[in-house]
Amino acid sequence: MIQSRLAGFGSIALGFGIAVSAILGPLVLNVVKFRTSPNIEHQFVGGEVVSLAVVAPLAITAGVLWLRDLRVAAPLALGPAIYAVYTYTTVIAGQEYARYDGNVEKFFPLYAGLVAGGAAIAACAWGRLNETAAPIPSDGLRWTMAGIFAGVGGFFALAWAQQIRLVYAGSPPVEYAEGPTLFWTIKLLDFGFLIPVLIATGVGLARQHPTAIRAACGLATFVTCLAGSIAGMAVVMQGKGDPSAEPVMLAVVVPATVGLALMTERLLRSYPRGTSECPPATTSHLSKWQIGTAGS
Repeated sequence: MIQSRLAGFGSIALGFGIAVSAILGPLVLNVVKFRTSPNIEHQFVGGEVVSLAVVAPLAITAGVLWLRDLRVAAPLALGPAIYAVYTYTTVIAGQEYARYDGNVEKFFPLYAGLVAGGAAIAACAWGRLNETAAPIPSDGLRWTMAGIFAGVGGFFALAWAQQIRLVYAGSPPVEYAEGPTLFWTIKLLDFGFLIPVLIATGVGLARQHPTAIRAACGLATFVTCLAGSIAGMAVVMQGKGDPSAEPVMLAVVVPATVGLALMTERLLRSYPRGTSECPPATTSHLSKWQIGTAGS
């Protein structure tokens, strides 16, 4: 119970921290001035719209549910927590400190706190997911989730590989010329973490692996938040006439975000109701595959 209260208050604090970061940035007050080009700043602004309107409220809601010791709190909290680690790592590591004016480094304690807090909440959430019975999705939902995870991972792998190929060929995209540090930071995070996790979870879901089912419960929330952030970036870049805006990216990411949100909502609604002290799920919650495995 003490751990649940600490995690709950931590998730609430993380949500308020994410909101404060977005408000202090160029989206609202412009107190934090990023060391990037105006075009790259459009990406940060688009992401902050989603951070303020979606991610921060999700983290706060998850914290409140965690204080009530409800099982659904863990998968709901995992998304904003991983999002904080991913996003604010790029904020600090992706700046062009020697090239552009700004003051983002003065707010390093805020961003470091968000990364550390996100990592701590993510660890707590994953631990809770391993302790409680995850919902067993229907075959239709499971295959849909598998296809979306693997498809989104494959799409970004191909898109980023094409951009890297252009850099190697000596014809880098506009965003690379304006912000090479951010370019490589995102590629490192995506190829080193996001893409492998998405594809592995998609394959695991298709094969009905229990770990993949548990991972999907939290990963769905994170990927929805991240896809929403990328969609926000694409919309702002397109609206501002950013030369690096890609209509294809906008056409893919916006529908993908909607699909992910609907899938995540269905998955979370199927999560076992009640507190963590309730008895574990009965065989009525298990798939035919799990019942057969248990009986073998």
